[in-house]
Amino acid sequence: MSDAADFDFDIPSEPSFVTWELDPLEEDGGGMITVQRVSLVRIACVAAEAGARMQREGLSDDPVSWMIAPLELFGGLAPIEACLERLPCSKAILLHGLGLALNANSASLEKLVGNKRSVNHREPVHA
Repeated sequence: MSDAADFDFDIPSEPSFVTWELDPLEEDGGGMITVQRVSLVRIACVAAEAGARMQREGLSDDPVSWMIAPLELFGGLAPIEACLERLPCSKAILLHGLGLALNANSASLEKLVGNKRSVNHREPVHA
C-alpha cells in the first residue's frame, strides 16, 4: 500500500481560457492549479501594484476585476493567470508603474521590458 495520493490531471496542450469569476467565499470551485512559490509572489506583486495605482490615481476600476479579466495585453489571458510567468509580470508592473492604459499595447511594453532573458541573469531554482 502506498502513502501517495492518486490524482489524475488533465494537462491542456494549449492555454485554456477559463473564467476567473469565482466566489472567494465558497469552499470549492474553479478546479485546481499547481504553481511555484515565485509565481504566487509575482501575482501578489501585480495585485498590489494594480490596487495601489487605482487608489493613487483615483480610478473607478476595480483591481480584482482587472486581475481576472481576459486582456489582449496578455494574449487573452487574465493577469492573474498570465502573470504567473516572469515576462507578463514585468509587463504588468511596468504598465501600472508608468500609468499606461489598463490594456496597453503588448508590443510597446515588450520593447520596454524586453522579451529575452539576459545571458548573465539566472532565475533562482526552488526545490
